[in-house]
Amino acid sequence: MAAAPADWYPDPHAPARLRYWDGARWTGYLVDPERPGVVRYERPPWVPAVPGGINVPLSVAVTASFI
Repeated sequence: MAAAPADWYPDPHAPARLRYWDGARWTGYLVDPERPGVVRYERPPWVPAVPGGINVPLSVAVTASFI
């Protein structure tokens, strides 16, 4: 089965608004029905929040490369 082409589709979590599908995965780009001309970004609910904005595995890898 082929994936849907990249486009705006009803958000799987709130079908009244549109979420952008990039052809492989849902993005954080949204359009609300109250403001159809405004695209905004919101972290998708299925992407875990990183406390303090630090990705620990990445910071360990970067630190290790400078030793």
